[in-house]
Amino acid sequence: MMTTRMTSTRLSSRTGPMIRDVARAVLAVLALASLACNADKFNVPQYNAPTIAGVNGTPQALQLYVSGILLQERNSLGGYNSDLGIFGRESYSYFPTDARSVSHYLIGLPGPNNTRILDPAGFASGQWYNWYRNMKNAVNLVAFADASAALSAAQKSGVKGFAKTIQALSLYRVIVTRDTLGAPVDIPADASVPAPFLDRNGVWTKVSAILDDAKTDLGTAGAGFAFQLDDGFAGFDTPVSFLKFNRAIAARVLVNRASLGCAACWAQALQALNESFITAPASLADLNIGVYNVFSSTPGDALNPQNISVGPTWFAHASAITDAQTQPSGAPDARMTRKVAPLVPSKAAPGTNNGIPATAYFIMYPTNVSPVPIIRNEELLLLRAEAELQSGQTGPALADINAVRTISGGLAALASLGADPVGTLLYERRYSLLWEGHRWNDMRRYGRLNQLPLDLSTHFVAKVMPIPKQECDARNTPPQCQ
Repeated sequence: MMTTRMTSTRLSSRTGPMIRDVARAVLAVLALASLACNADKFNVPQYNAPTIAGVNGTPQALQLYVSGILLQERNSLGGYNSDLGIFGRESYSYFPTDARSVSHYLIGLPGPNNTRILDPAGFASGQWYNWYRNMKNAVNLVAFADASAALSAAQKSGVKGFAKTIQALSLYRVIVTRDTLGAPVDIPADASVPAPFLDRNGVWTKVSAILDDAKTDLGTAGAGFAFQLDDGFAGFDTPVSFLKFNRAIAARVLVNRASLGCAACWAQALQALNESFITAPASLADLNIGVYNVFSSTPGDALNPQNISVGPTWFAHASAITDAQTQPSGAPDARMTRKVAPLVPSKAAPGTNNGIPATAYFIMYPTNVSPVPIIRNEELLLLRAEAELQSGQTGPALADINAVRTISGGLAALASLGADPVGTLLYERRYSLLWEGHRWNDMRRYGRLNQLPLDLSTHFVAKVMPIPKQECDARNTPPQCQ
């Protein structure tokens, strides 16, 4: 039986403090874990500052690995959501003494054929290095499990199912930001030999394959994990329940692949959704069932960077307010009013003639420890609606869209999907998933980037983030970098 997500008071629950204590210990371990090639290199103990090196082969080392991977996932997501929010015209980043999040993101450089491009040596990274660091952490964790004499076969399967799921999630975020450029997918043991690039289809296919491998592992992982997950995984902290999370991410990936030309992926997405935690909603709490990144004000821990008091330079795009549909009462879409509020006084754009003043800010994370979703039931319902729509099942698609828009938005149910069914779906995704890293990709995969607003005539909408210059230099400037 699926339970609803607990509120941020879960931060004081039984498992939360222990996991966060381990996470704090792993801060110094992340770099070590990402650079190490095999367990043999972990041979220098430091008893006054516990690290994987000092507890290798023990349950403590396993927990350090798991907590470090979750820490990297959590600490990377705010910057990722901010970057994609700017490109998708959901948000601004107006740092008063650094205008690069405007000049680099919205104005760019002259490109071929009178176009504008992002600076390849610039500021827009989409957390590229952090996602690859976590992929390396996951690969190391799999190697650790395989080499461990302390873990049973089932426990090893559980470790690998967890690690591969997070590895695939990280690679998903890389390809969302690079799209047609493709990306490396392998994590070589020798960091001095860069992995080759795969094209977009190859990367997406690899993400699905990793998730399916993880599914197989989780299916033989027994009743429990040999480690603890943090409170954001409440209800998804056993191999059986974590598999539902894995299938939810798989469905997201398959819907993306299908919209880019994989015809068989629509049916595969519907199957993955059936195996996920999707459930018919009766309330907003039902829509919020899911997996979250959690935060804490405990010294040494991290606060939610998307909360206005923690990230006081991140603001909402004005169109989030002006484009909201109206409830029968005349009030705006409740998703907008739960997530965005007017900013008084407004905030000027940094630099000169870079942008317009920000007139709204986000209230969706009301405290500095509010959890941030990785995936929720609300998204799953809209993923199913998209797969149903594209499979010709317009009745079920309309039912899923209406379930979301009436419960989450307070809007009247639609009688039909209208003359532009995809546009109808994208409106629901825009407000249900606001500032969660989806709109830019949604508009791109349906060829609608030209529908995103331009605040000034000097602005443009980027199609992809560039490959970091260091990656290009290491590969002698491959085609993706030209």
